[in-house]
Amino acid sequence: MKSEWDFDDYPIETWKNHSTAQNDIEFGARFSNWSGLFAYGNTRYQAIENLKIQFIDYKKNHQELPRPGANVPFEFAENVRIQNYESIAVDFFDKIIGIGFYNCYISDLTSLHEFDLDLESTLKKIESEYGITPIDSDLFLADIFELIHNKKSSS
Repeated sequence: MKSEWDFDDYPIETWKNHSTAQNDIEFGARFSNWSGLFAYGNTRYQAIENLKIQFIDYKKNHQELPRPGANVPFEFAENVRIQNYESIAVDFFDKIIGIGFYNCYISDLTSLHEFDLDLESTLKKIESEYGITPIDSDLFLADIFELIHNKKSSS
């Protein structure tokens, strides 16, 4: 019996979003019975690769992983740091992500990877707009907002 699991140990469900007009979310992927971990992509393969990124982020931030196939209820992560930078977040979502900040739930563990953006062009846009270059591979929004805040404070 294993006590530690890897991505390939988890049963994956994929689906086609027939009602979407966006190619980048045409396919979805999630682990069976795991409510809060899912990803999208323009192909089934891309959705699974995006799910793998979500899994790696989850694994870094949790000491224990659920047993593959076990029922994992949806849980909200804290958003204390995000709330501290709310005005920056509103501006960032408008200029960089292109959706309203108040139209979704963003936690302290939400990362740029979750928005299916072209990472290279998004990082260039952030640098151009805010004069910062996020270097952490996790690209947590709370960290990015803190960099923007510190840049503004030092100016």
